Amino acid sequence: MEKDFHKEFKNRKIKKPNPLLARIVQFAFKRISKKRNVEFVYTDEFLKIKDSQAIYLCQHKSSLDYIYLFAGIKNLDIHVLCGYQNVFQKRIFKMLKHLGVIAKMLYQPDVQATAQMLQAVKRGGSLAIFPEGIQSTSGSTHPINPATKNFIKKVGLPVVLVTLKGAYFSRTRYSTDVKKGKITVTFDKLFSGEDCKNLSKEQIHNIILRRVQYNEFEEFKDEKVAFIGKKPNIYGLDNIIFKCPNCQSEYSFSTENEVMTCHNCQFSVKMDEYYDIASVNGELPFKNVDEWYKWQRKIIAKEVLSDDFKLSTRVKIGNINVKKLDNNYSLLFHGEGELTLTNKGLYYNGIYDGKDVSMFFEPEQVYSLTMSLNYDLDLYYKNEYFNFKLLHEEKHVAKWMIAAEEIHNLYDTTWKEVSQEVYCYEQ
Repeated sequence: MEKDFHKEFKNRKIKKPNPLLARIVQFAFKRISKKRNVEFVYTDEFLKIKDSQAIYLCQHKSSLDYIYLFAGIKNLDIHVLCGYQNVFQKRIFKMLKHLGVIAKMLYQPDVQATAQMLQAVKRGGSLAIFPEGIQSTSGSTHPINPATKNFIKKVGLPVVLVTLKGAYFSRTRYSTDVKKGKITVTFDKLFSGEDCKNLSKEQIHNIILRRVQYNEFEEFKDEKVAFIGKKPNIYGLDNIIFKCPNCQSEYSFSTENEVMTCHNCQFSVKMDEYYDIASVNGELPFKNVDEWYKWQRKIIAKEVLSDDFKLSTRVKIGNINVKKLDNNYSLLFHGEGELTLTNKGLYYNGIYDGKDVSMFFEPEQVYSLTMSLNYDLDLYYKNEYFNFKLLHEEKHVAKWMIAAEEIHNLYDTTWKEVSQEVYCYEQ
């Protein structure tokens, strides 16, 4: 029978993580954390339940958060919820399986993942969940998945909050360069089991939002901590900042040394080792990168209301190669075509497996087109995963991601509400 790594991982029975492997991995992650100047803080309330079965809710500031989480936990009988596409890599597939990692289709209601989470709870294991789903783009909170409160209410376990001050600055969303600074990982009790039984779902959500919510720029506003890597802190910022506040042009920025310059009007900004930004010439109306990024979102939220709104680009279309794992993400490309986004939905027209196809993705189901620094867009749609590799206009990925999310919010009032909680549209 032909190998299918997707079925092997998603259909397996959830067992206790291999204890020896878990200790080895934790030892390695502790070594990494020590080199990166990570400090672990445990509150008295957490220490009372450190060995108990619990749900761990973790802020998601960087792609390295799982390292700091696993380095600091006291109970190794824990199953980490992970984005589906991150699992299928040759070097880590078997390890993640033996560690009891659960793969989830992001944003989508994933019946298999939920069933495995309930299996883990039933057999006495703990769970680690990143309620934002994806790592922070601009150093502040993404919407808290509304399903989080429902699951916590259903299982009724104690909930631990894991906060990671400095994690975004050490590994931003716009650059692969890892900076050395100061990271503080704090474990604290958020709810007792009794709290989960007595509180309503809305009360649970509101408390999670209040305690999980963060803004890395504000957290370090009064505490000057330098973050230094091989490249300047501004390097790659043009991967997420695409609109010039001076001339309103888009995709005109590039970074060089410690300066980002608009090639349309020569407006320039600089950034220091503390992530403070300042104008080199012209007026900068933002006090930090997060404000700038959210300003872009507010503009796009208005743009997508127009029937004339349209993004279009040439892409390769792919998905996970379930039959053969690679040392990097195991993508299998099926063809090439035109990807178009309007406020009526997402369209792919082109070749797929040697045939001409026209695909339509309903906006109600397109929660996001998640960007990567490889100029890819990831889409989870009705429990399928798609990858779109931009062949031209690579720097457009951030606008595609924001636009897809704002179009989805036109059709989904629940997600619109949780987006409004964190994106400050009216400010």
